[in-house]
Amino acid sequence: MGPVNPPTGRGARTAPAPPAAEPPRRSLVVAVLAVVALVLLVPASGALVPQVPGWGHLGAAASSRAVWLAVGGLAVLLAGTAALLRRASATRLGVVLAGAATVVCALTVLTQQLLVAQEHGVAVRIGELFAVERPVRPPDRDAVYARFDGRPLDLSVWEPASGGSGAPVVVLVHGGGWVTGDRRRPGTAAHAGWFADQGYVAVSVDYPLSGDDEHRWDVVEPQVACALVWVARHAAEHGGEPGRVFLVGDSAGGNVALDVAYRARAGTLEPACDGDVPEVAAVSTLYPVADPAGLHDNPDPLVGADARTMAERYTGGSPAEVPQRYDAVTPATHVTPSSPPTVTVTGAADHLVPPQGAADLAATLAAHDVDHQHVEIPAAGHVVDAAPGGVGTQVWRELTLRLFATS
Repeated sequence: MGPVNPPTGRGARTAPAPPAAEPPRRSLVVAVLAVVALVLLVPASGALVPQVPGWGHLGAAASSRAVWLAVGGLAVLLAGTAALLRRASATRLGVVLAGAATVVCALTVLTQQLLVAQEHGVAVRIGELFAVERPVRPPDRDAVYARFDGRPLDLSVWEPASGGSGAPVVVLVHGGGWVTGDRRRPGTAAHAGWFADQGYVAVSVDYPLSGDDEHRWDVVEPQVACALVWVARHAAEHGGEPGRVFLVGDSAGGNVALDVAYRARAGTLEPACDGDVPEVAAVSTLYPVADPAGLHDNPDPLVGADARTMAERYTGGSPAEVPQRYDAVTPATHVTPSSPPTVTVTGAADHLVPPQGAADLAATLAAHDVDHQHVEIPAAGHVVDAAPGGVGTQVWRELTLRLFATS
């Protein structure tokens, strides 16, 4: 029997053609989209669950850039939808859902932050939320204001952009856990230049740092007081008014700024140099260590050990071992009815410096009838001003300008 030929003609059946294989390049694009979707979704959603270790830490750190998370999520959503319409697959559907979830989470965080800004009368400039870089203006002068252990302590001066004379003076104290950082730290320098653009003489100061065997808890504040003495003597040379001095600080620098401001007003601060410490008219801080003992006892599983190390290097021990030292560097200890007006801005999800310390300080200030304002930025981590034009940055700057203008 010979070979059977397949039927032909009108009644013949043809086998369905197999689906066309997807071009490798398109598959790669979808894979990249999936990775980007995951990278955006993790911090965007983590901002809503700050109590979850790792996940919540990422979210808190990224929350100041919620607007960019929303933009990225929207781009992923649109690209994923286009890919899904070309060819359906579980991966492409997942990309679409991840993009949508990122947008929802990011906008939820941004809305919460904008509502807090509105509550405090701050009109957030939407365009600034998209700023990518901090403009860092170089200082106009560097000077040595004191010496410690044979080493110079420097400061940098930014003169007011408007020129002239009689400008108020703002002295900035950098953060870094009392163990690192300097006066030209990018965030500090950016704020200093910004204050100068607003018509202030801005002075950013170095101070002695602590280490394993160098505990500077009783040194830093008298040295920063020397920087204030220098300001009183030299402010006029840079267009400043020595009688209108304000203090600003972040993190550990916020602790120092608060202590120095309250002690200077109470007359209990002796500078480590000759001269009189000028009265501080007002003090404004970002995520300050308002409770050093609370910093030491931070239970956070990821950064709690770092917090304890900073506190112990600064004070030389734990609160149980050296309670008097912790008491001496706790701002609430120095609050009196004559303490200067105060602003504190913290992140509600600060894992490094527990925000409860600033809230407790606000309660102490209220009990002494001291003019103050305390603001917690929802979902924000330690550095609430990480984004150049983020909600935290705009809120703190606006409240600070109002405080200084009325003090």
